[in-house]
Amino acid sequence: MEEHHSLYSLMIVVTLAFLIPIILDRLRWRFLPVVVVEILAGIILGKSGLGIIDNDEWLSILSMLGFIYLMFLSGLEIDFESFKVRKQSIEANPLKVSTITFVFILAISAIFGFIFQWLGFVSDGLFMTLIISTISLSIVVPILKDKGIMNTPYGQSILLTAVISDFATMILLAVYVALQADNMAKPLLLLILFVVVFFFYRFMMRFKKGKIIERISRESVQLGTRGVFALILFFVVLSEEVGAESILGAFLAGVLVSLVSPKKEFTHQLTSFGFGFLIPIFFFMVGATLELRELFMDKGAMIIIPLILLSYFSSKFFPILLWKKWFTWKETLAAGYLLPSTLSLVIAGSAIGLDLEIITPTVQAALILSAVISTIIFPILFQKSAPEQTKQVSKIIALIGANTINLALAKQLHQDGYDVTMFTSDETLLSQERHYPFHSRVLSKLSPETLTEHPVLESDYVVVLTSDEKLNMEISNWAKLSHVKNVICRIDSEERPTDLVEGVQVFSTFTSNRILLQALIEHPSLFRFLQTDQTMHEVHLDNSSVDGLVIKDLSFLRDALVIRIFRDNDMIIPHGDTQVRLGDTLLISADREQIEAIRKECS
Repeated sequence: MEEHHSLYSLMIVVTLAFLIPIILDRLRWRFLPVVVVEILAGIILGKSGLGIIDNDEWLSILSMLGFIYLMFLSGLEIDFESFKVRKQSIEANPLKVSTITFVFILAISAIFGFIFQWLGFVSDGLFMTLIISTISLSIVVPILKDKGIMNTPYGQSILLTAVISDFATMILLAVYVALQADNMAKPLLLLILFVVVFFFYRFMMRFKKGKIIERISRESVQLGTRGVFALILFFVVLSEEVGAESILGAFLAGVLVSLVSPKKEFTHQLTSFGFGFLIPIFFFMVGATLELRELFMDKGAMIIIPLILLSYFSSKFFPILLWKKWFTWKETLAAGYLLPSTLSLVIAGSAIGLDLEIITPTVQAALILSAVISTIIFPILFQKSAPEQTKQVSKIIALIGANTINLALAKQLHQDGYDVTMFTSDETLLSQERHYPFHSRVLSKLSPETLTEHPVLESDYVVVLTSDEKLNMEISNWAKLSHVKNVICRIDSEERPTDLVEGVQVFSTFTSNRILLQALIEHPSLFRFLQTDQTMHEVHLDNSSVDGLVIKDLSFLRDALVIRIFRDNDMIIPHGDTQVRLGDTLLISADREQIEAIRKECS
């Protein structure tokens, strides 16, 4: 009977997790984040409410796994490409923004921490500083995903601020406890943890492009999933063994997987499993296990709750005002509303503080209740004020070499929204520079040495198109070895030169002309297509809601033409009944305005 009751509680939680998003959508209550409603439902049905949901063995284990998996996904969601610093770009670099923000968060938290010590609520202001500076990564990640802004510079800045805050606090809290216990071995054990992470990273990067790994990712995604769970559990156990929080190990496992750059389809499967099953159980149990009646009966806790909420809010909101340099006021204020949300580390940290006799049970109760209030109020404020999606960052293209064709290419790319800079040694271009809408730079000569003086290596694409094939290869090799992701090299021969570094894409004038002429002969209607105003664009499919749909059901395409679908290493010639998959790249012919609308639907 006891086992039946366990499954009964689990059935209720899973059923509500399925119904809540549907109900919110039907009622048009989009200002309520799903995670907030799940916590509230847990409070109503748990210890503080009707008592229908028990914290039995089933739910306890699944809730713990949900929290661990959520921390893994938090590490997985970090886009390390966004850390790339562009010296002459006004766009926000998420790592820079979040690091500056955390420094100010820590400073303001220290002020409040020592105020609490001065008022006699805690015996150590430094400990309180760490508690106040925490940000609930478990709340921030699902809300950013629901809002659809996770992969934008704005979303990554919010995510990394929460990551750095949680990550640094976990480390500092572990070191603080070790110092309080006069146990200097624990910081050394933490160092061992990071050494293991480093060696795992080197190992995974070494075999990333191996034939075995490629075959596994292509033929057996289930085996890849097993490897991910083995990695998570390995680092969770290792973290516990060195005296750190288990969630630190799960987060580091997510970071490692993200660094390997898994395919979007595989990432989508990992995310779907977490947010479809384990993670909602965690949020339900956060509410169900709270004993709010006892907390509300503690009058001392009720008195200091407003001050604690003020410290949570002020320590995050005021540093976020610095974001006005990179984002709009609406985006800045919205981030300031979300980041004061804190929960998991406050619960864990306050328990540590109680064990060390730094805080009293009254202060612990006030900290936990304030954290619960923050996870309910602040996400709602963010949901009502944050934009649905920020504008896409223009791709930066460096074109090396100038002639009539390259100038026409640069003009077209600029019209399509790319940030184009042309580099040439032809001084005659200088007098004509004012006639071109794109940037141009005239150098004494084209070489890696002269190009180094300009932000060529900060570009998303380096395209080398001079008439000197040897020079093209020299510059292309230099750019690729300098870690530029996309490098295109012009060659005049049909064979790929053996001296060209692996990863450099080749544009062969010989092959291109031959293929085009053959296509015009075999398909005369292609000539009329090439004369139209429509151009071809690549659109990446990142929206899971259209995953599995057939092309004829994609109403947002309207009269746009899907020419090719690129999936993994395959090229698909599409028709109306062809299914699109998450991670596909669609080659579409349409005008620029229509392409932007399609990109918005696919993102």
